[in-house]
Amino acid sequence: MNEDNTQPQSDEPSVGQILKTHRENANISLAKIASLLKLTESQVQHIENDEYHLLGAKTFVKGYIKNYCRTLNIDSTAILAMLPAFSTSDKPVDMQSFSRRTEKEAHDSRLMTVSYLILAIVIGSSAVWWWQNATPIDEQTNTINANNSFITQQQENTKRLAEAADEVQLDDVEPEQQTNSASQNEQQTIQAAPLNDAQSTSEPTNTDLSTIFMMFNDESWVEIHDANDEKIAFGVKKAGYEMTLTGVAPFSVVLGKHDVVSITLNGEPVDISAFPKNRLAKFKLPLAE
Repeated sequence: MNEDNTQPQSDEPSVGQILKTHRENANISLAKIASLLKLTESQVQHIENDEYHLLGAKTFVKGYIKNYCRTLNIDSTAILAMLPAFSTSDKPVDMQSFSRRTEKEAHDSRLMTVSYLILAIVIGSSAVWWWQNATPIDEQTNTINANNSFITQQQENTKRLAEAADEVQLDDVEPEQQTNSASQNEQQTIQAAPLNDAQSTSEPTNTDLSTIFMMFNDESWVEIHDANDEKIAFGVKKAGYEMTLTGVAPFSVVLGKHDVVSITLNGEPVDISAFPKNRLAKFKLPLAE
């Protein structure tokens, strides 16, 4: 009789078994109860199998069981009193996994932010470099063209003023003075003739002249002055244009795009590849060694 009385006591259902029985009596599936409790099916199975050590700290286990009882309309006080004592030092497995995932996502987010920042800096630096190297030729060419046009206009105005002044002076001279001036001019011409012959011998001969030949492989701006500072070439030359110039060396040369121009001086090729690209090239011909 004693054995029959003690045996039922040892076979009392556990908390997990009680909850499982109520769930099955309510005809609620494992997936459904897991969805209502916002837990995974494996966590619900751990509760029904009394595997509390796999669920984390005791505080979390009590919370899960309270929600379970509330969902099934069961009094949770008696159920919680049946919980066995277990260590509270265990940390929730799922919480660890979630924490690590959150930390990894935060790390990846910071890494992506730094990567985008570096990419923006590289793109911005490239844009500034391109702007600095692409615009100076056009700007400098336009500035030089404007300055030269202004100087040419000033020279023309000065010439016209001088011609007008000469005409006014000639109109004010009396006929006798004009006659005297004419005779004086004839005498000066006769006296200056021998000097002109002497001076002609000092003028440069063909052997003193140098010849420049230029081939333009692409459109480029050019300006050339000879040793007497006389402008012998100026303007924009189209691709395929060939130009031959003769004058007294040394020549002062300015090229907008020197890398598209081939130059020979007196039949000898001139190497101008050392000048920086995307900049106006200013040099003397022949090149100084």
